[in-house]
Amino acid sequence: MEEQNGEGLAVDRRVRFGFIVVDPHIVVYSTIMLMTTYAVYDEGTSQLTRADWFEIAALGIAPLFALSMAHAFSEAIDLQIREGRRLTNGDRWHLFRSNLQYLYVAVPPIVLAGIMWGLGSDANDAVGLIQILGIGSLFFWGAYAGRRAGYGWLRQTTFGLSYGLMGLFVLAVEYAVTH
Repeated sequence: MEEQNGEGLAVDRRVRFGFIVVDPHIVVYSTIMLMTTYAVYDEGTSQLTRADWFEIAALGIAPLFALSMAHAFSEAIDLQIREGRRLTNGDRWHLFRSNLQYLYVAVPPIVLAGIMWGLGSDANDAVGLIQILGIGSLFFWGAYAGRRAGYGWLRQTTFGLSYGLMGLFVLAVEYAVTH
């Protein structure tokens, strides 16, 4: 997604990892949303079943799909109001592709839950591991932000820890409210 910096120059905030292109803003936002969704989920301690896997998958997809659609609708309305014109097919295609990124974050938990189901793990362990993965993702993006800002390794680590702690704080609040 391109936006303008303070000097009016276009800035592309997406990051490329090989053929995968992601917007860190969207990934962090979606990760926090997904972590709060799984914090509310009462997974139980029984062995993961096919039904549990489908439930974990649905809990990953549903809120992120809603988030994606909300952003797509608000961006479409914003574009029409700002530019005073109808949406073109190119606009619709761009909105579809850019907002599909919100769903990317659901893929690793679904795959991980499938692997844990195959290994005979319990649902509680699967969701716990998904939460750890989310905190790890936030740590990565914090450290990456520090790196892109030109900080040394210590400051990058501090940024990573700050983002990871923010994720832990979100989880702690959710668990305190729901459990």
